[in-house]
Amino acid sequence: MEVFLTKLFNLMGVFALLQTFIPPPLRQYIDRGLSMLWERLFPSVDPYMEIQVDQNVAGNHSPNELYKEVGVHVGSLRFALHTHDRLRAYKWEASEPISLNLQDNDSIEDSFDGVQVFWTNAVTEKGNAENNGASTERSFILRFLKTDRENIVPAYLDHVSKVCADIERENSQRRIFTNSYGNWEENSFNHPSTFDSLALDAGIAERIMADLQAFSKGKSFYHRNGRAWKRGYLLYGPPGTGKSSLIAAIANYMLYDIYDLELTKVSENTELKSLLVRTSPKSVIVIEDIDCSVKMSNRDGETDDDSKEGADSNSSSRLTLSGLLNFVDGLWSCCGEERIFIFTTNFKERIDSALLRPGRMDMHILLSYCSFHAFKKLARNYLGIQDHPMFFELEKIMTKSSVQVTPAAIAAMLMSNQDNPDAAISEVLAAFSIVNESTCQISVGSILDDRFASQRSVETTVNDKCASQISHRKSKRHYFRRRIPGFFRKTKHLDQLFTSRT
Repeated sequence: MEVFLTKLFNLMGVFALLQTFIPPPLRQYIDRGLSMLWERLFPSVDPYMEIQVDQNVAGNHSPNELYKEVGVHVGSLRFALHTHDRLRAYKWEASEPISLNLQDNDSIEDSFDGVQVFWTNAVTEKGNAENNGASTERSFILRFLKTDRENIVPAYLDHVSKVCADIERENSQRRIFTNSYGNWEENSFNHPSTFDSLALDAGIAERIMADLQAFSKGKSFYHRNGRAWKRGYLLYGPPGTGKSSLIAAIANYMLYDIYDLELTKVSENTELKSLLVRTSPKSVIVIEDIDCSVKMSNRDGETDDDSKEGADSNSSSRLTLSGLLNFVDGLWSCCGEERIFIFTTNFKERIDSALLRPGRMDMHILLSYCSFHAFKKLARNYLGIQDHPMFFELEKIMTKSSVQVTPAAIAAMLMSNQDNPDAAISEVLAAFSIVNESTCQISVGSILDDRFASQRSVETTVNDKCASQISHRKSKRHYFRRRIPGFFRKTKHLDQLFTSRT
């Protein structure tokens, strides 16, 4: 008995060793053949079960949507497809990437929660081919162990549908919509902005992406707590700090469409509700410059003193702040889920506090002037450098200088010198080095080359008092330079006169 067991173990070891030298396609072919042989020899004890997904459903003229989803999912199993020698390539539209899939009657392996499954692209011919009466029936056959049925049905099939939806949304063309006379007008959206290309302060991009990820997976969390599945962001800061680019980056990161809502084209609350209800899920609803886009009545139906002039010019509009709030966080908010509201402004203090509270604007994101951390990202993007000998001096002067320059202005300087990093950084250094007084902030536009003056905009503030003091000191200096030679000439003339009289 011991000798028999020893030989059996040795034989099993040889089989295991030989299996390591067998290529995966050949091993898969042998396994499939042994499985078919086992089914024929012992048909009543087959441990596997199958689910067939036909291309067309009998009695229904519409194609089987699940068949298309399975085809997209199988085509996404790139690692498993690389082991096949014969594949099928196709492309639905010119803008879409090339997709790969199985040849007829080939199989591929997949796994889900540790369970192994097999997909077969089954093709059968039915009818009489000689009389041109043959028809081809296509289907995908899902094969797995009967013991794994509870783990596969329906969780795995739901997983296949979700993967297909994600792939189609990723490959589909982004759209941007704008409202006109109560309707949405559609255009292609090809903005290349991403979080890697944005010049933000340290930690801001990571915090936004983490919040977006939590939102995308938070449907059950929001509903469990009795809240509509939406998120609100307020982007505020000076012009040229990247608010519009951040909106595009959020849309590209989430693979969402954009609805650019122009409030000046909305006449009343009913029209606003109609527009917002017709927005699609997985979308970003943007209202830019909320503080000056339209003069809306406050919740009491009155306007403040600062907006009376604007209210008179827009007296035909019956759009109110309450109407906007009702959709953002009121009873109408449940009519549009999985949406992100983004408001932008240059002056946060001008916005009604009712719009700023959590639940309406969940995150307030300040986009300020360019810091050294943001500059390093701009230098990497525009100049292709990670470090430079002048970085230490630039970081020191950017920390101490009172000059404030926007990322857009810095980007213009780097773009005009993209082939010469030394000249680009020198120009940035000059922009931050023109002020001697630590309390003065003056425009740096005068140091720019005339060729690029029309293309650049440096957002700085001017301290009139300090500027006048500097100008006064310069004028006094020129005055004494003019008067002193004359004083000496007059003194010399008086000395000669006194000598002659003596």
